[in-house]
Amino acid sequence: MGRVLHHRYDSWRFLVKLKIILAFAAIYVIWGSTYIGILYAIESIPPWQMTAIRFIIASLCMGLIAIFRREGSLSKTEKQTAVVSGALLVFANGVVGVIEKWVPSGIAAVIIGAMPIWIMMIGWVGFGAGRPRTQPILGALVGLCGIALIASGDTHSDTTGVFGKFAPLVLCASSLLWATGTLIQRKASKVTNGISFLCLQMASGAAVASAMCFLVEDPIHFDWMTVTTNSWFALGYLIIFGSLIGFTAYSWLSRNVEPHLVSTYALVNPVIAVFLGWLMADEPLTGKFVSATLLVLVGLSILMFRRK
Repeated sequence: MGRVLHHRYDSWRFLVKLKIILAFAAIYVIWGSTYIGILYAIESIPPWQMTAIRFIIASLCMGLIAIFRREGSLSKTEKQTAVVSGALLVFANGVVGVIEKWVPSGIAAVIIGAMPIWIMMIGWVGFGAGRPRTQPILGALVGLCGIALIASGDTHSDTTGVFGKFAPLVLCASSLLWATGTLIQRKASKVTNGISFLCLQMASGAAVASAMCFLVEDPIHFDWMTVTTNSWFALGYLIIFGSLIGFTAYSWLSRNVEPHLVSTYALVNPVIAVFLGWLMADEPLTGKFVSATLLVLVGLSILMFRRK
């Protein structure tokens, strides 16, 4: 009997490890490619409309899965956590779509990739995480130097207009919102109906994106016949891989794995995004931009390094 129980325990541990590995692979690789996906999607679809449609469809799919699995209802606290965190995460994602109208996808990925810096700072100030050690603070300073180098100009092709000039600052604000949403959703670490939680998160985010869509765009009079094939394929990719797979993996990891481990995706996403932007969209790779990217990645490595 003891041998059977031990065997079942080993099998359970293996499945948990496999689940963690697959989830990390999803946020490492898939999310690194979503930046170029967003670039192609907003080629002919307004960014907030694209974000709203992406998460409306994803939330409906999650809702159907939850019904099929006969998941129970969420508690009041879980509902509140899902609504607030989903709104912050999706709004931050929508801002990236807006900014990619003005700057290359690689630059957006590098600045958003500095999110672990904000998680450390916000966790310390607002979530009782305690004062960071000297090493993470040093890493954060190095990473911020890289962001400052990007913000100083000559690293991207379009600095015209309000968004072009202040794009790095807006992306930092987006990253702050994403970090806050990540920390908030950790409050639901013991949630038992994970698909229902994800459905509500995505529905909340879709509602915010829809509101922004009607506020700053004109969805009623938009001509969908003008949408290009590239944008349709990119939207489909973002829905299936970016939201249903990537967002699900991130939400689960954020609730079940230590934040500094989840944040390691920030070291991989910018590299993939910069490479794909250069390969598929002819985005420039200036020496200054490469140097800034390396500073951010080195800073994140110092910040997130653990002996274990």
